[in-house]
Amino acid sequence: MSLLILVVDDEPDVEALFRQQFRRDIRDGRFTMDFSQSAVSALNIISDAAAASLILILSDINMPGMTGLELLPKAKAAHRFVALRSEIDSRVVGAGAEVR
Repeated sequence: MSLLILVVDDEPDVEALFRQQFRRDIRDGRFTMDFSQSAVSALNIISDAAAASLILILSDINMPGMTGLELLPKAKAAHRFVALRSEIDSRVVGAGAEVR
């Protein structure tokens, strides 16, 4: 069973950044990564992930259509997750980062 990390972000350049950062891990087969540019397509990937062990979903919060926060309970219903956690780091907000 392969380990799957799903990255959900409506910005197309995010996939290239993740593939570059984790290229060795992917090449060595430590895990696979799948990418979605919308929450709706992410739900399709999650539903089809029965053969893989979906270990992590990294999701943007602000996306057109369904937001990342709206995705969380739907993802939990679509896949056998033990726990889901959503957190905005207060240090980032305190450092002046814009949270919309």
